Amino acid sequence: MKLPQLLSHFLYINKELSLPGIGVFTLDPSIVIPELQDKEQPQIVQGVSFEKVAIRTAEPALIEFLHKYTGKMKTLAESDLDSYLRLGIQLLHIGKPFYFDGIGSITKSKDEQYEFIPGEYSTVKLVSPDEEKTEASDKRKKILDEPEKEYSPQSQTAKRLLLTLAVIGGIAIIAWAGYNLYKKKTAPTNNGPNSEVALKEDTETVQKIDTSKNINVQPDSIATKKDNIVLAPKPTDSSFYKFVILTTTNKHRAFRRYNQLDSIEHKVKISTKDSSLFKIYFVIHTSPKDTLRIKDSLNGFYATKTTIEQ
Repeated sequence: MKLPQLLSHFLYINKELSLPGIGVFTLDPSIVIPELQDKEQPQIVQGVSFEKVAIRTAEPALIEFLHKYTGKMKTLAESDLDSYLRLGIQLLHIGKPFYFDGIGSITKSKDEQYEFIPGEYSTVKLVSPDEEKTEASDKRKKILDEPEKEYSPQSQTAKRLLLTLAVIGGIAIIAWAGYNLYKKKTAPTNNGPNSEVALKEDTETVQKIDTSKNINVQPDSIATKKDNIVLAPKPTDSSFYKFVILTTTNKHRAFRRYNQLDSIEHKVKISTKDSSLFKIYFVIHTSPKDTLRIKDSLNGFYATKTTIEQ
């Protein structure tokens, strides 16, 4: 139990509490201190008066009381009381109230007089260290004396069912995550103007262009319906042109673009100059008047800025 609570209980029992440097608290003997179990106990301390009296040392009965209920040596108990009271006197000097738990508070007026204001009763039960040990021992004995509850094994079928469902759910989550990851890696992406498009290199000089984007390239041979390539006789005024859809100094970027769209079978060429500049391009045989139309179609289809070289 804490020191302030012990001081209030000493007053409750002995009806008087003398504190060095503070004064004397006196409790009217006719006042009945409410018990902890009293639900309708009064809140404000009643019948306590205070008088400022010069006291040099604490009375032996108080030190013996502190020794009993703290378990400390008498010298240590007296030292704790002295420290507590010195701190309270410092509070009074700076204009702060000195509060005593279970008793009330003292304030210092402008004319250096102490004024007492009743507080609330302490509801802490007074127990000595020896009594605390006895109570703890009794509780342990009570627990040991309680009969052991019979063990009733739980159904293993329910546990196995829950474990099986948890495993199946985990496998399903892993499979779903793997499938989504696979789709992200294999599905072609919508590329912006600065994005990369990887294309498959072809040794032929004919480029197959998606007819849904209105790009028709006319090579000098005949195509089958299976390949869905629109072919026509080579115009007399046509030439081979390079339609460059990507120019970069980043080797990794060039080959990543090149390899990404391998699955869509767009045939392109890739070239490099001293491994410092990489170009991905189409070689298309067409007439000069159709180059701008093809360039615009490539820009729209591949979302890039196409340049023409001859």
